Amino acid sequence: MRHSRFITAGFAMIVFVCGAKAIFASEPVRTTTNGAIAIANLDQQIAQLRDEPEVVELLLIRSRFLGDYQALERASAIAEARSTTASDLLQRSRTRSAVHRFVDALDDLKEAEKIGARRDSVVALRASILVATGHAAEAIPQLEHDVALNPGYASRSALAVAYAEVGRFADADRMYVRALNHLHTTSPFPYAWSYFARALMWTEQAGDRVRGEELYIQALAYLPEFVAANIHLAELEMARGDLTAAFGRLESITASTDEPEAIALLGALHVRTGDASRGQRETAAARESFESLLSRNPLAFADHAAEFYLGLGSDPERAWKLSQLNLANRETGRAYRLAIKAAKATGRNREACALVVKGGIRPAQTDSNNCVDSGVRDSDGKRTIKY
Repeated sequence: MRHSRFITAGFAMIVFVCGAKAIFASEPVRTTTNGAIAIANLDQQIAQLRDEPEVVELLLIRSRFLGDYQALERASAIAEARSTTASDLLQRSRTRSAVHRFVDALDDLKEAEKIGARRDSVVALRASILVATGHAAEAIPQLEHDVALNPGYASRSALAVAYAEVGRFADADRMYVRALNHLHTTSPFPYAWSYFARALMWTEQAGDRVRGEELYIQALAYLPEFVAANIHLAELEMARGDLTAAFGRLESITASTDEPEAIALLGALHVRTGDASRGQRETAAARESFESLLSRNPLAFADHAAEFYLGLGSDPERAWKLSQLNLANRETGRAYRLAIKAAKATGRNREACALVVKGGIRPAQTDSNNCVDSGVRDSDGKRTIKY
């Protein structure tokens, strides 16, 4: 189950040595605020700002790192209530993007541009949406131009994400490192996010689990409370049979959050270790949580929920419908692979093969590699496939 949100800056900071160790000799050990202290400072700022516009970015940070979806909904509600100024529209675009309402987010950008929004703000946000919706190749020239004009953490991180989406993993990793080298803050949040993004790239896109696991560990050295990083690391621990570590990690997460992915993984662990009744209860709780989230923000959770229903949730038809919703919203490689998996799980073999062709999915990226001679033609009008 995957997480992908973009990080923003602007936090209260207290200098503290967090004890993180660099993975590679070229990457220095950074001195940052202790994670628990940084979160306490964040919560204090949120309480002080109440429903002022400035609180929205802080709420998005809380959601992104702590799996706090009530904070996400509160941020959306505050942003949705304001649309008078260009600043209002830019903020609403960011919150709509955070819940994957990409079409609406782009509409806000168009309107903000009409009433005088700064072009660099509009261009940067539009590029991030292009990347998120499967059009990274279109965004890269603009992002490279941004780096040339304003080299820094934000511009380089955005370009790194785009490089990763088009398979330029080494270039992306180098850009992430350069972004970190231009980061001057004691806040652990941006460091944790950069290492998490690199880990996600190497593990999920490049297929290097060993390198990815090292980077997840580094992200958690900066911010031990980082929910998404803990979930991904627990998945890797489960895959290599370290169930004790995975149990401890997931139990810690579920004690402080209702994150359905963590609950589902814990249920899977209990089923795997023979406690079927507890595993079934946790599976039911995860299903209830996913459906609650889907009822409010279906686009934001369609992919996560589809993966759940393809696995422990045991509802392939529900997964197929959710994967189609997700694919219609963003035609990324991952969205295609999820839809192909759901198509196969529901016996939609012809649809699976058509998706392989349309998405340009290579055989190594999916087990739908035996599509031959079906009459479903590739874009060149020559190659045919059959499942």
